[in-house]
Amino acid sequence: MLNTSRGESYLQIPGFSKRDEGIYHCESAYKAGIYAANIDVSLIAPPNVFAWLEWEGSRQVAVCLAEGGKPAASISWSENWNSTSTTTLNLDGFNKVESRLVLPEGIATGNLTCAVIHPSWEEVHMVTPGIVIPWRLVIISVGTISFIMVILGGLYFTRKHPCRISPKAPQSQDYVEEVEPYASYVQSANLIYNSSAGLFT
Repeated sequence: MLNTSRGESYLQIPGFSKRDEGIYHCESAYKAGIYAANIDVSLIAPPNVFAWLEWEGSRQVAVCLAEGGKPAASISWSENWNSTSTTTLNLDGFNKVESRLVLPEGIATGNLTCAVIHPSWEEVHMVTPGIVIPWRLVIISVGTISFIMVILGGLYFTRKHPCRISPKAPQSQDYVEEVEPYASYVQSANLIYNSSAGLFT
């Protein structure tokens, strides 16, 4: 609790968050008596606003989303067609408001706008829905193009570098003569010994 030079009192909560919401009891003492009051303190947070066009079967639908606001935002359309709004309280205590507007067949959407009102804003936020390409369609398209490019690349490579099969070279055969080196040596030694013995006889 803080007091000003004019004798006014106010409550300051540093780092205010949603946990600080609640009713605060305030008492101020004056010469003439005591002033007491209960103050309801609540958090006000602006939402994030998005708008887009999508298809529901054969019907085109404009969607306006105000997410993360407190309190809940109010959504309206520039055209009074068939629209529905749903408000969801998230687990974090913030609100999600979604408005869906079914568009008549063949209608132009260039001048269609979504108006969002919230207590944290001094002016109305006007948003024009744009066309959103589904991610599933993007992934399928990229995958198909990549597959075609791989096939074409493989065909181009096989034409430029044909596979050549070289004839199989005959295997060389090593002929090994079986000899008995120890036996041959002994026989030669005996011949030399016999020849030398004949010289002295």
